[in-house]
Parts: sequence; C-alpha cells; structure tokens
Amino acid sequence: MLAQGMSNVGSALFQGIFVDGSLSRSPINDQAGARSQLSNLFQAVLVILTLLLLAPLFSYLPDAVLGAIIIEAVVVGMIDIPEMRRLFAVKRIEFAIAVTALLGVLTFGVLWGVFIGVGLSIIWLVKVSSRPGIAELGRKTGTGAFVDLRDDPAAETRPDLAILRFDGGLWFVNSQTLEDRLREIRVRSAGTLKGVILSMEGVDYIDAEGADSLKAIAQAGLDHHVAFHLARVKSSVLEVLERDQVVDLVGAGHIHDNVEAAVQAYRQEHPVT
Repeated sequence: MLAQGMSNVGSALFQGIFVDGSLSRSPINDQAGARSQLSNLFQAVLVILTLLLLAPLFSYLPDAVLGAIIIEAVVVGMIDIPEMRRLFAVKRIEFAIAVTALLGVLTFGVLWGVFIGVGLSIIWLVKVSSRPGIAELGRKTGTGAFVDLRDDPAAETRPDLAILRFDGGLWFVNSQTLEDRLREIRVRSAGTLKGVILSMEGVDYIDAEGADSLKAIAQAGLDHHVAFHLARVKSSVLEVLERDQVVDLVGAGHIHDNVEAAVQAYRQEHPVT
C-alpha cells in the first residue's frame, strides 16, 4: 500500500499512469512465494493453460470455493492474528478499534476502513489526553519518598497541604482539568487548605493554555491566601513559564528541585502550631 501510494503521487506529479493492485490477489501472490513481477507472467501462462486444458474440470466448481480462497488469503495474509491476540490481552480498547477498522474494511472498503481506524484512534487519543492522571501524594511512612495515596492510603499527609502530581502534557485539551481538581480539593478541605504543591515531573510539554492555567491557579492562590509551589519542573517547561511570566507570579522561591524541598519550604512558611 505504501509503494502504491508513493507511485500514485509520482504519477500525479509527472503525468504517469495510475497504479493499482488487488487486495485479494496480492496476499495470495505473496503467500505463494512471489518475489518479483515475473510471478505475473507465470500466473498468466497458468491461467491460459487452465482455460485451454482444465476448464472442463473447473466448470462446475461452485463460486463459494473461489470466495473461500480469497477470504482465507485476505484473513491469513493481511491480518496479524498473533498481534490481534496480544491487543486483546494487553489493551481491550485498542483491540476494539482494530476490529472496528477491520469491519469497516470488509463493509465499506479499504479507504473507509482506514478512515474509521484513524478517526477512532484520534478520538481515543483526545479522550485520554483530556483526562490526565492527577495523583494526590503523601510521604511514605519512615522515608522521604512521596507516593500516590491510592497506592498507599497510609502515607503521611497534612490537612492544610495538598501535594499533587500531574501526569502528561499540560495543554489546551486538559488544562481546565487541573483547575477543576484543585477547586475540588479546596472545597473538600472546608477552608483548611493553606498550600498546594504541584509536582510536574510528568509534564514534558506545555502550551499557552497550560501556562495560562498555571497562572490562573497561582493568582487564585494569592487571592485566597493559599501558597502555590511547583516541584520538578523540566527546563523546557520552565522556559515557557518564564516567557509567559508565570514564574514571576509564582515566585522563584516557590519553584523547587523536588517535592521534599517544596514541603520543607512550605513548613518554614507555615510551621505546625
């Protein structure tokens, strides 16, 4: 398919002849061991000999036999059965998309099947990107490590401090999700929340909307007297925040190399009484 596509691009640019091939005959040819265009010559000779010498033997052969040969060639030759089994075992949604694309090919043709597969993949990508993982962290008992509270509910926390980890790129598709999550935590705290630490170790990309979201969060923290700290910010992300003056709003002293440093800075500003 890639070769046909490139050939047709070349034909369009240089007034060549349109190139096409059979979706069913191609895998049959491949399974027979064809390696060059000479296979077409041998096929032509065999077809002529069959028409001249063997036609009476095949005259009563049901069309279903030919259909079965084509279906077997397409299914076995063009569908990677072990890979489909792996998708079913590893990620059911990817298996469902693959099966839907296959049904699209069988129902509407190759082009529409490709469109269906690509379209569903894009929809799934947008859905996953719009719902990034935002984990609440706590200190693992007896250590300096901070872990997801869902994995270790016994991890140490403070009622006045929320530590979050954003997993994924922060861009226009999901920037509002972070603001909604912080708003939910503030409401849940019933006025006890005094600090927020956002670990950005999982953020390797941020766009203008993502920077605006952090700016809005920082401004809301100033308005409601909630300290806002950033930890483990990658240099590429930090450059964007500096250009958008988010660093000026958050404060260089509130950007830390790791979560532990951010917690210590918060404790100095808000000692336990």
